[in-house]
Amino acid sequence: MSVYQTLAQPATAEIEILHSRFIASGTAIDSPKAAESFLAEIRQQHPDANHHCYAFQLLDPPLSERFSDDGEPNGTAGRPILTVLSHQLSNTIIVVTRYFGGTKLGKGGLVKAYTQAAQALLTSAEKVTREPMSWLQLHYPYPLDGSLSHWLQQHQLTAEKDYSEAVSARVYVPTRLLPALQGQLQEWQGQGLRWENLDAAS
Repeated sequence: MSVYQTLAQPATAEIEILHSRFIASGTAIDSPKAAESFLAEIRQQHPDANHHCYAFQLLDPPLSERFSDDGEPNGTAGRPILTVLSHQLSNTIIVVTRYFGGTKLGKGGLVKAYTQAAQALLTSAEKVTREPMSWLQLHYPYPLDGSLSHWLQQHQLTAEKDYSEAVSARVYVPTRLLPALQGQLQEWQGQGLRWENLDAAS
């Protein structure tokens, strides 16, 4: 997949069913760590809620998915959220926070409620089209800095550089361009350039 859709910015939506509040929160992510960080943030925002059920999907190979019912009956929350999410977005997490209203909904009612909460979020939230990206870590001696900076500019790429005994640079590259770009980097290998794909190493 060369392009995908995700949330343009963090978003929320809320529905109420039989006095239970279901608050759906979502954001774009690029790693499981980012998903866990967002989940922790939502837990802090709603410390007295009964459940924080979630699902996320990441495109980075291999495709990864994770979901949790967080104490709700098995299969009634995380999986329905993932079903809604995976049909529309990637590299996204949705957390549905529930404040219990005193009336049990039953398994079918819970599936419907968590599905509707996730759908409400995706209906109202702004979406953006992106393409998979990867981090390249470059290490090279100072004499190469001018040539390599010019080369990056030609390819419309920017680098986060750290200057110490040598130069270290992190470059965010469209994944589809990685094979061609790595082939070009080999031209500087004989002059002390080393690189690694941080996504492949993680």
